[in-house]
Amino acid sequence: MEFIQNKNPYTLQFALIPPRYVGRAALAEEIVRDLVKDVPTFRCHFISGVRGSGKTVLMTDVSRRMEAQKDWISVDIANPESDIVESLARALYKKTELKSLFLNAKIDLSVLGLGISVEKSDTVAVDVEDAADIMLSALKKKGKKVLVTIDEVTYCQGIAAFSHIMSNYARKGYDIYVLMTGLPENIREIKNNKSLTFLYRAKDNELKPLNKAGIVNDYSATFGITADIANEMAELTKGYAFAFQALGYLYWKALSENEKALPKDILGEFDYYLSEFSYEKIWSKATNKEKDILVAMAEKGGEAVNTELRDMCGMNASAFSVYRDRLIRKGLVNGEKRGYLSFTLPRFCEYINNIWQ
Repeated sequence: MEFIQNKNPYTLQFALIPPRYVGRAALAEEIVRDLVKDVPTFRCHFISGVRGSGKTVLMTDVSRRMEAQKDWISVDIANPESDIVESLARALYKKTELKSLFLNAKIDLSVLGLGISVEKSDTVAVDVEDAADIMLSALKKKGKKVLVTIDEVTYCQGIAAFSHIMSNYARKGYDIYVLMTGLPENIREIKNNKSLTFLYRAKDNELKPLNKAGIVNDYSATFGITADIANEMAELTKGYAFAFQALGYLYWKALSENEKALPKDILGEFDYYLSEFSYEKIWSKATNKEKDILVAMAEKGGEAVNTELRDMCGMNASAFSVYRDRLIRKGLVNGEKRGYLSFTLPRFCEYINNIWQ
């Protein structure tokens, strides 16, 4: 097998669907099945997970699957802090296949500032919000359905306003649905605001680690290595999507320079890329109390008893419980083993020990 660096099938870029990746076909299919039902259970789906867990890749996968469905249109909102309704209206008009539909319906959308003026128009939009409403009404009459995708959302006025107007669209029976990604804590902040009825009722699909067997099979097929070595590599990734890409990228690169290279030879680079592309950002977002617990866990080798961690951090049971639960919800630690905490991210223990020396 020949390993040429410029043909490396793995990537360090976020948001891009790479040539080699372990997908989440079951979850993607579950979301698609819900959306295509005559009466979907949820009008909005969230995809939540820690940075680098593959949220955007899954969202893109679902979006492509929906566009392949008859009469479905997918619209991506690039900036979640913008006026989302205005972005939606402009994106709908820019869809080549929809322009003729709006013109044939004699809808005047000149309010959008896109040079659309229709003589003897039957309907004239008075503002951007009105334009979006008119277009969605026209699409419904033609049996068209719209999926709006928004990446990395946080609670802001734009998201709040969009939630309220989506409730209005639902009451009018418009066929418009939403798929959003975000960090677990940001999604939780949005869903905990019960005044945002539309988003409060959304389904949160929290990403779990990638399937280990899928990683083993991918590495075995790509590198032509034994199941034992592929399993060793899979263990190094702990199912973390970015780690899977980074390790594959670095091992391909190493083999292009030395056909006898082993996975252990690239651990230093692997740690560097995890730190540079992901962990530094994750660490910067942790509170001081959360960092105290993470540092204590690293000192104990990555897994420790809760009571021991509590004593090391000088916290009472109540305070420790609050910060432990926050770390679990953020996807940084695992508390499934009763009385213990362990890291969910690969070599996060080594990262903390390195920066805390």
